[in-house]
Amino acid sequence: MSEEFIAVATKEVNEDIHEIENILKLCSNDDDIIQNSNKFQKHTHKIKGLAPMMGKDDLGNFSSTLDNLFKKIIEGKQYENILDIITQSSIQMKKSMSESNFDLTPINEQIKQL
Repeated sequence: MSEEFIAVATKEVNEDIHEIENILKLCSNDDDIIQNSNKFQKHTHKIKGLAPMMGKDDLGNFSSTLDNLFKKIIEGKQYENILDIITQSSIQMKKSMSESNFDLTPINEQIKQL
């Protein structure tokens, strides 16, 4: 991909992560996460598509896992401590954008086992 595309995609992914953080600021419990799951899923879906195209396969895979989690929540599946998990996910996603060798595998596996 061109440098210009990577710059635009990087900006968009960072904006989506920032929007996830903003939604999280409005959440104080698991019910708030459930009520906002459509909003979260919109952003994880976009990151899932863009991240691999800019060479961030790990972030793309992780976003796919989160996207699937939010789809299950939207369908009515209940999870305990989901606020904590999504909060940690947001932090990890942000780090993966700023640290080139950041490993999302541990949190990705944690979410897959829910």
